[in-house]
Amino acid sequence: MNKKQYMGLAVISAMMLLSVTAWAANEGPLTISADTLSYDGNTGRAEASGNVVITQQDKTITGANGWYNTKTREASLDGGVSLIGSNMAMSAQSVHSINDNQFSATGDVHLQRDDRQIFGDSVEYNSDTEYGKVLGNARLIAEGTTLTGNQVEGWLKEIRAVAQGDVTFNNPNRNVSGSADRATYTQTPNQNDGVVLLTGSAHAVQNGNVLNAPELKLYLNDNSAETLGGRSTLVISPN
Repeated sequence: MNKKQYMGLAVISAMMLLSVTAWAANEGPLTISADTLSYDGNTGRAEASGNVVITQQDKTITGANGWYNTKTREASLDGGVSLIGSNMAMSAQSVHSINDNQFSATGDVHLQRDDRQIFGDSVEYNSDTEYGKVLGNARLIAEGTTLTGNQVEGWLKEIRAVAQGDVTFNNPNRNVSGSADRATYTQTPNQNDGVVLLTGSAHAVQNGNVLNAPELKLYLNDNSAETLGGRSTLVISPN
């Protein structure tokens, strides 16, 4: 390599460093590392492949390949992606993010916020609002209750969830389970006041007793149930 070529590479490297540093001064420290890394200072896009690690603010995301745009704060990674934040973690086959807080994940997604977890084929999650939407084999676990469906929406900060399509729920601690077309689950964090509203062909089993109704409202704190919407059937299992 002649001196002119060397100086050209040095200028490119310096421009890359200045661009990232300037952006970091406004948005917080940013680090991108990979086996192979290229950067376009005009567009702000960094292309990375091989053991990619991106750290921004309180989050670190890793994957096999991906890119990050320092100007638009948009990123995309694939290949065994892992995301670790201050109070959340996520794994998936691929993750796309916008503004470092809005995440779209696909492929065996698992998201955990404290002791609350969601699983599914695809997940949309905002780390600021802590709202998540799960599509395909959706499952939410919170405060001992598991809720499944074709789709589950969850507000993890306040423990509120809505499930639709082939819904099931289960709470082993209360020895209660059920199914319906739709379910709404609410609970105050760290309080024993969970309520499950089953809508559409609602079915529940508790301690061997079976209850069927158009709608069922189950109170987990005292193991009571309320039927709604029409004719109901209770089958009591003898002791």
